[in-house]
Amino acid sequence: MRTILKTLSLSMLVLTVLLPSLYLFDILGETAMKWALLLVTLVWFAVTPLWMGRRQPASQRGHSGT
Repeated sequence: MRTILKTLSLSMLVLTVLLPSLYLFDILGETAMKWALLLVTLVWFAVTPLWMGRRQPASQRGHSGT
């Protein structure tokens, strides 16, 4: 699950660069770009805290129990 959240978060960051680039080359209109950027930003802010800053259990970090 954590990997899926990281991938989604990273893809939202990529889209924040890609969408204005599409607008720059007249592939995407201004209104569509603004709405898409708003959606991408909201998704990024919703998803990123779900995986960022969590500590893995000791059993997954490779520590012995002693």
